[in-house]
Amino acid sequence: MAGACFRAHAHGPLVTLVFGSSAAQHAALARMESFYESGYEAYNLPMASVREWLAAMRAAVGDTVSESHEEEAKEAPLPWWHAHCSPEEHALLTYLDAQGALVSEATPTYLISALVKRADEALDHERLHALYYLSPSYRALLDELWTSMPKAIASAIQYDLQMRGYKEAVWRDELGAYLGVRGLPTRRQDPCQEFGNKSAATCAEMRRVLLARIPTCWQADVGMSEAELQLPTSFLEEARQALGAPPRPTPPPAARGRGRRGRR
Repeated sequence: MAGACFRAHAHGPLVTLVFGSSAAQHAALARMESFYESGYEAYNLPMASVREWLAAMRAAVGDTVSESHEEEAKEAPLPWWHAHCSPEEHALLTYLDAQGALVSEATPTYLISALVKRADEALDHERLHALYYLSPSYRALLDELWTSMPKAIASAIQYDLQMRGYKEAVWRDELGAYLGVRGLPTRRQDPCQEFGNKSAATCAEMRRVLLARIPTCWQADVGMSEAELQLPTSFLEEARQALGAPPRPTPPPAARGRGRRGRR
C-alpha cells in the first residue's frame, strides 16, 4: 500500500484504518458512511453498508457500467466501480476487495477509522461501536444500564447527546463508547466526567460495570480477546511516520529594525 492515503490493519472481524488528514479520510469514507451515519471526525460502519453503497451506485449509473466496463476490460481487468470513485475511495475499495470484505457474509464485517494523530484514543472509542454491532450481550448490557439510570441523570445524558447531534437510536451505543474506553497514560479527561459533574457518580458506576464485562462480550460473542484487537505498536509507529505531516520549516530570523512593530 505504498503511497496510499491510509494504513490498514485487518484483525478478526475488524478492519482498522488510520489516515494522515481529515481531508483524506473524508474523501475515502464519507460517501460510504452516509449509508450508516455521517458527520463525525472518526468513522465506523458495517461492511454491509459499504456493499449497500456500491449497490446503490451501480443502480444509479445503470447501463453506463456495462458499457464503460467492457471498454476498460479490453485493456485491463478493472472493477466496474473504478470509473465512479475518487482515488481515495478506489484505494480503499481495492484493499477491502483484497480482504474479501466486499462479498456478502464475508469476514471482516466492520470497519473503523481515525486520524493517525489521535489513533490511540479515538480507536478505543470506535472499537466499542464495533462491539455494539457484533455483540448481543453488550447491547443487552447497555440496555440494562440505560434503563437503570435515575430519571434525572438519564435526562441530562440524553440532552447532552442530543446537543452533540446524536439520534436516539445511537444513545446507548454512544454511552458505552464514551464510558467503556480504557484509560490511557496521556488521557487528561476522566471518562466519568464525560456528561458533567451531575452525572459523574452514576457514570463511574456504569463504567465500572462496563470495564468488567466488555472483555467477556468480546470473547463470548466475537471469539476474540479484547487484547487481540489492539493495534500493534509497530503498526501505529509506521503509520505515524508514513502519514504524519512533515514539520513546518523554521522561519528565518527577522532582521533587526526592519520589521513592523505592533501596537503596545
